[in-house]
Amino acid sequence: MSPSPRGKRMITIVSVLVGLSVISTFLRLIARVKRRAGFGVDDYLCVASTLLMLGMLVELILWCVIGGNGYHESTLDTTTLQTFYKIFLANQFTYFVLTPAVKISIVCFYRRIFTTPTFMRVTFWLNCLMAAWASAIFLACALQCRPLRAFWDKTVEGDCFDGRRYIIVNQSFNVVMEFIILGCPVPMIWSLHRSWREKLALNGVFALGGFVCFASIYRIVVLFYIDPTDTTCTASFLRFPSSAELTHVGTIYEATLWTHVEPSVGPTGTDRSGRGDFGPSASSEGVWSVQESRELGNLKDITVQTEIELEYDSARVE
Repeated sequence: MSPSPRGKRMITIVSVLVGLSVISTFLRLIARVKRRAGFGVDDYLCVASTLLMLGMLVELILWCVIGGNGYHESTLDTTTLQTFYKIFLANQFTYFVLTPAVKISIVCFYRRIFTTPTFMRVTFWLNCLMAAWASAIFLACALQCRPLRAFWDKTVEGDCFDGRRYIIVNQSFNVVMEFIILGCPVPMIWSLHRSWREKLALNGVFALGGFVCFASIYRIVVLFYIDPTDTTCTASFLRFPSSAELTHVGTIYEATLWTHVEPSVGPTGTDRSGRGDFGPSASSEGVWSVQESRELGNLKDITVQTEIELEYDSARVE
């Protein structure tokens, strides 16, 4: 089975995003080596997240090529439908590991920069909360049908809970966590002993995570309109669909697309800062150096490089 037009579109979009994330992670690691800054927990989690994103991309390709994603459910045979739901289940497991890995990686990155005791305590418990939630949601995924085979084989009698409600609850938690993570560095940055323009510029680097918040919220919206009678198909909206449009079509296309967009953007935004030696220097003078260097491939041979020098007043931040 060849991918549907929707499937081809999903594969193209997600491949580009994952490719950018891979390049960004590679540049981040190269920068760490060149600066002899050493690798931290955030770097290892970022690499793990990138590998999981590649895994999700492979799942997406299989989903579209042999799983019928993008075709109307009524046109698919039983074997293809079972394959669709098997890959759907595998995709859930991967996603429920990937998203907390991305979030914890970002928080660990913050902890490398802001090392005050209060901030370290708050972010430690924040990471514990996200790890506990990830464990619970992963276990729930494994137990959503008893036996689990009933998830993909509708001829098997089983007891399954409402999968859509379960995904929406998890996604709502993700949105809350993303806004908390987005706001974590703000008070620390505004406590720096620098001009408001420099503080605003640095906040702008972290504000890239705002797009991830939008992606998560948008994904919740489309999940409410999934048509269980035609789960494998949806309209190919490239804009925000009206409720009338969503009511008459399934939205697995939108949900699938934004499931891959959301985690792909997070590491890329972090890597923009992570490629520089963004952390307290070894000198006792308390100077921070941020060097953001981003190469945009061969696109017009553009290289964006920004250097921000920040004085750090330890007493003031504390």
